Amino acid sequence: MEIQVKYNILGKIVEGVNTGWYVKFIDDRVDSGGFFIYEFKNLKADEGFDTWLENESDIFGYVSENGWKIKWLTAKEIK
Repeated sequence: MEIQVKYNILGKIVEGVNTGWYVKFIDDRVDSGGFFIYEFKNLKADEGFDTWLENESDIFGYVSENGWKIKWLTAKEIK
């Protein structure tokens, strides 16, 4: 399975751990020296958590470990 990660774009987890939740990957190497993965239950983001990873390769491992298939959302789908 090819893992596709897009930065600063909202995605919906359609398969794997936390199916139905939303996810956003942030490249924060300039400020924190790593990457953030934000996972939240709904578009209000009133329930969720974040994970910080040091290397980009760790992101692919995280996605694979969680068995994620992600549908990347357009601005129209977010509203």
